Amino acid sequence: MTKRKYVRVEIVKESIAKIHIHRAEAKNALNEQLVGELEQVIRQLEKEAHIVCVIIVGNKNTFIAGADIKEMASASVTDAYQYASKMKALHNLITFSKKPYVAAISGYCLGGGLELALACDMRIADETSKLGLPEITLGIIPGAGGIHRLAEIVGISFATQMVMTGEVLDATTAKEWKIVNSISSNVEKSALSIAKSIQSKSSYAITAVKKLLNERHGKQSELILENEIHNFASLFAYPDAFEGMSAFIEKRQPIFQKGG
Repeated sequence: MTKRKYVRVEIVKESIAKIHIHRAEAKNALNEQLVGELEQVIRQLEKEAHIVCVIIVGNKNTFIAGADIKEMASASVTDAYQYASKMKALHNLITFSKKPYVAAISGYCLGGGLELALACDMRIADETSKLGLPEITLGIIPGAGGIHRLAEIVGISFATQMVMTGEVLDATTAKEWKIVNSISSNVEKSALSIAKSIQSKSSYAITAVKKLLNERHGKQSELILENEIHNFASLFAYPDAFEGMSAFIEKRQPIFQKGG
């Protein structure tokens, strides 16, 4: 495959692909280039008939810490809509792929990182993992399907708690809430064990199972996801979004306006 700056692909056991994300200098934050490279890689893997399962990993301390706030801080409503649409398209590639995807999570898995993990079929976390959708602390909301996918997994009440408070969960709580399948001291090894089990099965049967399980993402879900993007983008018309992101960059507490 083509050499890329932030994404590396490793083929294991001939038919299992590992997508390594390595933008360590920014805690693997999702900037435009990284999102583009992930899209290219996933599209390419979809064409590789011999690949039966894909694992996504970050580094030891961070899976993905979220979107690149510095890149988003000056975004317009249109920019925000385009960004969220690109993320939704990336997630759809994973959701509607014929191949199962496993997120192997270590360290921070926040915001856009958790949204990406929620688009995967399974999630394995280690004891250092911190999972959350803290966008509310920036004056915005998750915009690429995270609210909808989270609510499907944990229910409306827990999703409301997470999204409205920006609460970050440890691995034990994330497992209790069924956000992750299991906790492992070696997430890559555990993810590979799952992939090997899938590898031994009929690829036609695996594809059928994935298709059936993801039929929930029908027309109604697409409308909900599109509405999430619109609501996300609309918040960039208000000063709280820029105050929240500026405060994050400047490492201070935001001062949000009251009322509306």
